[in-house]
Amino acid sequence: MRTDKDLLEVNESDSTAVVNQKRSASIIIFLSLLPFLSVLTIILTGSIQNIDVLDLMKVGVLAFLLTTALCFFVRMHDNIFEIKFSKTIILISYLLSIVLIMLQKSPEIYSFWMIGALLITMLIDNKLGLMVYFNLAFVLSITSYLNLEATIQLLIMGVLFALLSGSLRNKATVIYAAIILLSTNITLSFIMNNFIFETNNNINYLTSFFSILAVLVTAFLLSLLYDWIVKKLDLNISDELAISSIDIVDNTPESTGDELTTDRSIRTSYDILLSDNNELLLKMKEHSEALYKHSILIGDLSGRAAKTIDANEELARAGGYYHELGKIKGKNYIEEGLKLADEYAFPEELKSILRQHSIKHDKPTFVEAAIVMMSDNVASTIEYIKKTGDQKFTSDKIVDNIFRMRMEKGTFDDSGLSVKDFKLLKDFYQNEYKRQDVEN
Repeated sequence: MRTDKDLLEVNESDSTAVVNQKRSASIIIFLSLLPFLSVLTIILTGSIQNIDVLDLMKVGVLAFLLTTALCFFVRMHDNIFEIKFSKTIILISYLLSIVLIMLQKSPEIYSFWMIGALLITMLIDNKLGLMVYFNLAFVLSITSYLNLEATIQLLIMGVLFALLSGSLRNKATVIYAAIILLSTNITLSFIMNNFIFETNNNINYLTSFFSILAVLVTAFLLSLLYDWIVKKLDLNISDELAISSIDIVDNTPESTGDELTTDRSIRTSYDILLSDNNELLLKMKEHSEALYKHSILIGDLSGRAAKTIDANEELARAGGYYHELGKIKGKNYIEEGLKLADEYAFPEELKSILRQHSIKHDKPTFVEAAIVMMSDNVASTIEYIKKTGDQKFTSDKIVDNIFRMRMEKGTFDDSGLSVKDFKLLKDFYQNEYKRQDVEN
């Protein structure tokens, strides 16, 4: 006979399955409609411009095929839809760019159509953004009868947009990335025109320069607005979850307050994840005392480091606590850790830290992930050097070498760390281990 707990678990499982089915159905509907919407947009804008029917058919068929290929790519990478407002961003950005190509005079010079692909690259995924850009570039080459050289120039700019997308979103590096893009565009335009200086060409160079500059500024400002909106929504959700967890504790006599919810539609709060009596932390301690001590060390270190630069202290601390969670299950600890994180309904940003904290896997894409990676690097290296008894490397030197190596390799290029943050974190780790050396 089933207990109430068993029935509750069945209901939760059924509820999660329904949510997943609805999500999958909405993705399929969205991807099925996008090619037709792109063709419809081309037909409507082409009719306004009185484009020849045969030419309009060519562009429509090309757009349909390219958009269908794009949809297959997205379907194979449907984790893209875990990003907030991803469907809306893709739809508006893609169709708006098509409208600008079709209605705008000389879109090959006035590059405002690039805004859609650049936004997708910066906010969602650089590979997806690059595919969108290529699609738009091919549509533009057909509608404007561009020669091969001009098309190649557009494709080169698209690759640069994708490569520099992280830098364009980072306040510390956006100016440098913009200079690279603008100077490259001017240089390519000059080369494609056989190094000719003429009044008309010079006007075109300047027009292209300022239109791309406007696109970069607009995309950067919109990315800041997006980050602000998402952060505000996350704060509201966190507040609601905190209130919900308090209500659950107050109204459930058997609740210990340290149990983790396994309903994936409700994210586990950090109060529960950071509790000393947390189920997963106790499992780590039971599995290996050394693993547990290391995790607590990295969590505490990361939390204090985050506080130094006004980052999310709770997220960084939790990232440190659980960064090697998967070791209680098997050798492939990152994959195993992600499975456990999904099972116990970790917040998405915490799961990202589990995936991004190791040098051998994904690069950090936000500040707290970079902090956990750095804490793990610094603590593990200093501990290893001390065990070898090698006295020629001071903790200051070790921290300096690690930070310089990460900077040279571009490990944190996409993390959002500013130069000031980088310096503050370096000082924090050096001072922290100096203090420990004095105490010991």
